[in-house]
Amino acid sequence: MAFTPRRSLDRLRAAPPLARRVAVALPLVAILGYAVFWFTVAGVAEQQVRAWIAAQAAHGVTITHGALVTGGFPFRVDVRIAAPAAAWPGGSWRGPELMLSAAPWDWRRLNWRADGVHDVTWTGKGGKVHQAALTARHLEGWGEAGRGGLPRVEAWLTDGSLALAGGTVTARGLLVHILPPSPDDAVVPSDDTPRLPISLDAKGVTLPPDQATALGDTVDRLALETSLNGPIGKGPWPAPALAWRDAGGVLEIKQLGIVHGPLNLTGEGTLAIDPAGQPEGAFTARVTGFAETVEALRKAGIVDKRAADTVQVILGLLSKGPVGGPRTLDIPMTLQDRTLSLGAVPLLRLKPVDWFTPSGS
Repeated sequence: MAFTPRRSLDRLRAAPPLARRVAVALPLVAILGYAVFWFTVAGVAEQQVRAWIAAQAAHGVTITHGALVTGGFPFRVDVRIAAPAAAWPGGSWRGPELMLSAAPWDWRRLNWRADGVHDVTWTGKGGKVHQAALTARHLEGWGEAGRGGLPRVEAWLTDGSLALAGGTVTARGLLVHILPPSPDDAVVPSDDTPRLPISLDAKGVTLPPDQATALGDTVDRLALETSLNGPIGKGPWPAPALAWRDAGGVLEIKQLGIVHGPLNLTGEGTLAIDPAGQPEGAFTARVTGFAETVEALRKAGIVDKRAADTVQVILGLLSKGPVGGPRTLDIPMTLQDRTLSLGAVPLLRLKPVDWFTPSGS
């Protein structure tokens, strides 16, 4: 016999009065019970946020904010924080309204959203104060505790711009992951080196005119999967970077992909900091558009004509591909003493990186 709402209603009317009352009361009790549960969780969530903000003072971080309001009933618990700001020795941040959100029954995964303008200041060398403003049409992410207590964080930005003293960098999209190592990358007992896997995927990045490279001012795609291996020190910059270097820290680049003007490059390798505070590393790269790239470097005066001609001949001989078609080059790359080399051929010399330079040097 088919079950219909009408037959169900007829059965309820035919049931004893007590059964009818129980059948009507149970849903009401469930709804009322869930409402009490939600408001209890919302109250606890607000208390935890306030407690966390207060606890940051012990770490030298002072956090201020405007109104703090809960909402999201019935399926989410939202905590909206108006005009949040933070200050710490040597820096400060002020942002738009911040919304924290989670399912009432599971606060292990916390979502957040903060569209708008984020103003940051920090003190550099010689006490000079720097300023930056990040503007995002859409900025959100989530975080949770991962395997072994390591954090799991993901953030994504749409139509963002970063205004610095040297100009404004814009990006159509940016995705950042900070995830615990997979079981295949698990640290074995004989190797307790701290590891922090980070991946980044940026699209449509436009550089300020005075910071454009010889290949143009637009990076169509930059994909990077890395693992920061080694203990991170504490203290004002550049002390953490130098402590990491002295402990044998290495940035393992598991995958790199870049599309910039005629250059299309993929590869992997390692990067570290040399005794002079400059980056050094070794990579294996697969490159297309190398001939056009070398020519652009020559026209910009970065590579002289003689070196460019030599590189073109060598790379042409080493490359593979159909006659008259696109050529692909598999070649080792090294960065040492600020000189970037393709195989044994020096390509260009980089400017010194000031932010890794030890104080007083």
